[in-house]
Amino acid sequence: MRLAVLALAVLVCACGAHDDAPPIEVKPDPSLTLPPIARDRDPTTRPPGTDPADAMTLHFIDIGQGDATLLEFPCGAALIDTGGEKNELYDGEAALYAYLDAFFARRADLNRTLDLLLITHPHIDHNRGALGVLGRYTVKNVVDNGADAPHSHNDGTEDPGATQQMAVHAWLRDHPDKNVQYLAIGAGDVPAEGLHNPIVDSIGSCARAPTDPKLTALWGTVTHDVDTYGDNPNNHSVVVRVDYGEASALFTGDLELIGLSRLADRYEKHPELLDVDIYQVGHHGSKNATIHYQMALMSPRVAVISMGPYERNIPWTARKYGHPHIVALEHLVHPEYGVRGRRAPTQAMVGFRGAYQDKVTEIFQRRTIDRAIYGTGWDGTVVIAAHANGWLDVKTLGR
Repeated sequence: MRLAVLALAVLVCACGAHDDAPPIEVKPDPSLTLPPIARDRDPTTRPPGTDPADAMTLHFIDIGQGDATLLEFPCGAALIDTGGEKNELYDGEAALYAYLDAFFARRADLNRTLDLLLITHPHIDHNRGALGVLGRYTVKNVVDNGADAPHSHNDGTEDPGATQQMAVHAWLRDHPDKNVQYLAIGAGDVPAEGLHNPIVDSIGSCARAPTDPKLTALWGTVTHDVDTYGDNPNNHSVVVRVDYGEASALFTGDLELIGLSRLADRYEKHPELLDVDIYQVGHHGSKNATIHYQMALMSPRVAVISMGPYERNIPWTARKYGHPHIVALEHLVHPEYGVRGRRAPTQAMVGFRGAYQDKVTEIFQRRTIDRAIYGTGWDGTVVIAAHANGWLDVKTLGR
């Protein structure tokens, strides 16, 4: 159920460089009622009947610049992407394995088993740890977009993410004894109501909790009209919706504007499939992966940006990409269609210009955010317990 839209003031602080840009300022309306996420998170304020055991927990793992999200259910677990920053200052792949090892130590009942490993698209910041995950843990099902050929960047260099996905496919062929089920998802294979089958939706209910999670694929590789659509791997991301009772989340990978436009057109007759509580902000908060009509369709209560910290000032980092970008933040805080929940105000570095390949100098400003917008580069790992009755609890683990 869509709740009242909230207003937010995003304030310019007097600190940091390049503070000459105009502020984003929206005066809040005190008459508006805050949704559950925005109220005091003391357990006594939870709605009657909230069962702490009947919830899915989304772990947006801090692995630097990249995506890796663990979906924890009472009766199983899934992992969306395994990427991570890896350089002389930080090893996101090691951080991923450490987090998963600690998780499985706590959830010994799962026997170090992932019911689903889903790779949205073959970029290294989304699939760097895929082979390691297959080798370290038991994986029952693997889903990706099916791309199985080398790919080059615009500068002609080989894309290591494409090579990694090919290596994953080779591993699956070479290990038939593991009995891993594999599915490649193409956009043309997804019906009007989304794709829902035993591989994508491989986790059910059990004695621990009565709610049956539902995972639905909404997008994948586009094979028609490629001359117009293009071969950018970002726009061939697998998009997945996750439902747990009344709570829901959407993962769009790195889908950019043309992909978002086609996605909205595809579900014009089923807009409810895009209406969710939790939005993993597309493409690490890039300026070309969050747009007004998408936000209006989603009406999210919480948004999480998976990106690296501003402080690491070396190539291939969030700072050099200008992530998260002010254009995305403007959509996320918009008074009419922005994120509807609130958080304790936090000061965050927001990009105005990236410095890709060091051709220009990046520009960032420090902003105060009090919408329920979280970032792994700001907050460390973000953990959201999404209860079957729709109540959301957000916890940040810090950097």
